[in-house]
Amino acid sequence: MKNNSTMYFTSKENAAAPSILILLGLFLVNFIVAGTILQFGVMTAFGGSFEDIMKVSGGDYQHFPNAWLSMVLGQGLGSFVGFIGTSWFYWRIIEKKQWSGLNFRPLPNIRIFLMIILIEVVFMGFNGWLQELNQNFVFPESMKGLETVLKSMEEQLAKATRFFTTFTSFWQFILAFIVIAVIAGVGEELLFRGLLMRKLLLGTKNIHVAIWLAGFIFAFIHFQFYGILPRMMLGVLFGYLYYWTGNIWVPIIAHIFNNGLAIVVMYLYNLGIVKTDLESIDHVPMPIVLFSLVATIGLLFLFRNYVESKTIESQS
Repeated sequence: MKNNSTMYFTSKENAAAPSILILLGLFLVNFIVAGTILQFGVMTAFGGSFEDIMKVSGGDYQHFPNAWLSMVLGQGLGSFVGFIGTSWFYWRIIEKKQWSGLNFRPLPNIRIFLMIILIEVVFMGFNGWLQELNQNFVFPESMKGLETVLKSMEEQLAKATRFFTTFTSFWQFILAFIVIAVIAGVGEELLFRGLLMRKLLLGTKNIHVAIWLAGFIFAFIHFQFYGILPRMMLGVLFGYLYYWTGNIWVPIIAHIFNNGLAIVVMYLYNLGIVKTDLESIDHVPMPIVLFSLVATIGLLFLFRNYVESKTIESQS
């Protein structure tokens, strides 16, 4: 069944609506239930008592010597089961399809990946401004209770992020890179772009609706209201990269680069090599925002045309 895009379906697939419900249901069970069990299991294996686990879960990391290692390993296992496990179970067991079915075109050349890196770096200015807007959002007086809850959750997550990214050794940096960049990059793109966006396209017959809806769900499922806008735009960017290139490895590599660059900068900051703390940046000057927006649009236009020209060459 052909759609208004290069992404089309060459064999019978399960219907869109039940597939989306199954995917999201499997994810919630795997990530929340199985992920929580794995986190507790890892902490117990590292000598944590029930009291230790409760304190660490509440943000008290100092008294438990193995808190960092156990939490990072637990998060890695939870992400692996939640994202990669969900994707594998649905696509290979329920749909009985091969991973190659997620690719509509061959792996592109290295120039395309270099262009993607440039696009992501340029896009950071505009997306940083979106982060600033998101963080400064003020709820109406009638919703102050919700605002308090959401800000409390945000502060807790920020504290956990700070703890995860305060590396004391090179090996901690490597482990964090694998968990936060590689596992998240592979798993989230398989689930949100490879499968969810595909099913949304199957249901809506409109690639742009599918990309934006998948981007919103991707951002919403992270349960961080004060980061939902920049995360959604990243998801949309990854969606268009997948749409234009037709290869799932493109958004995967883009996602790994995005997360990995942040981890590398944080590690260099901990070493004193980089003086700017990413977590402390709360304002992006408007000239940088405007340049970032215009340059990103221009680069995406050039990128799309370049990919299309290479596709035509390969077909001629």
